[in-house]
Amino acid sequence: MTDVVRDPLLAGLIDRYGLDLRGLTVYTEAAAGAYAWNAVLAAVAGARVLAETRDSSYASAQDAAARVMAIAEAEGVSDRLQIAVGRRREWLAAADIVTNSGFVRPIDRALIEVLKPTAVVPLMWETWEWREGELDLAACRDAGILVLGTDETSAQCDMRPFISLLALKLLLSLGFDGGTVLLLASDDLLGRSVARALAANAVSYTWASPNGHADVSYAALASALAGRGPAIDHVIVAEHTCADRLVGPGALLDPAALPPRLKGASFGVMAGHVDEASLVAAGTTFFPSHIAPFGYMSYQPYALGRRPVLTLFGAGLRVGQAMARARLRGLDPAEAAAVALTESPAMDFKGAMAWR
Repeated sequence: MTDVVRDPLLAGLIDRYGLDLRGLTVYTEAAAGAYAWNAVLAAVAGARVLAETRDSSYASAQDAAARVMAIAEAEGVSDRLQIAVGRRREWLAAADIVTNSGFVRPIDRALIEVLKPTAVVPLMWETWEWREGELDLAACRDAGILVLGTDETSAQCDMRPFISLLALKLLLSLGFDGGTVLLLASDDLLGRSVARALAANAVSYTWASPNGHADVSYAALASALAGRGPAIDHVIVAEHTCADRLVGPGALLDPAALPPRLKGASFGVMAGHVDEASLVAAGTTFFPSHIAPFGYMSYQPYALGRRPVLTLFGAGLRVGQAMARARLRGLDPAEAAAVALTESPAMDFKGAMAWR
């Protein structure tokens, strides 16, 4: 680690997680915006960092690399950081920790085959968010490459306050002025965090969930909205569990045929199966301007700035640190998983995919 960490947020995260990556090589991304500090955090924590970059809708590869390197130079760790455009097989072959960052994905069999046997892959999200097209878990198991997630409700890395803040920012972006809200969300981490934010700020809301664990079930929502009641000014969709289309033709809510109580309502989408084209066709106000497919966040924590991004990435590095050091000590993947689950905010897979 560096003797003096100039950036107080980086210093605080290193202290919180006990990050010490000295002697380890991290393969990650050099990205733009709030993600520009991630590679630098690993370097400040002592790692040799090999970062892949690409052109994106946020910045060119050249601009992203220049921004990351400028931050590294300000922290005095530019000598620990190398950046290249595109995947570098020789860098992957040297890596102890491979992050599942956007530019690194997909972590496919071709990538996995060049890793050394003790390499590990920490996921910067919880294991239930795993998508086969982004990470070939079977290939990792075949190669003995340990993969664990990051527990986003752990004492060290509790992302729920950020989700609550994000929900409020989304609501304000819709022009919220004290009106009423319809929340479409399962009773899960995302849904509970949003509901908590609304309740804590005295927002009048009705929570609809797939099984009626909240105020009303999705199945009963049409009947509930058909009755008399106050107008609903905004709809927040924060659905990570139920893959059914919630907004669109023939869906739970059809923008072209909304009940009177929803006439003129604006739609804020954090996540969920929402047909963007139907909102556009109906002239409905919605935010953000692009809605991601189901399973992806349309409105992500980076909208708050770099703190939530670095908080989660730092926790993932701590998971990777525990896994990598255990594997380098000669422990097999299952034994190393047990160590990481004890010593870090790691999360295992469930069922047949579990390491323990």
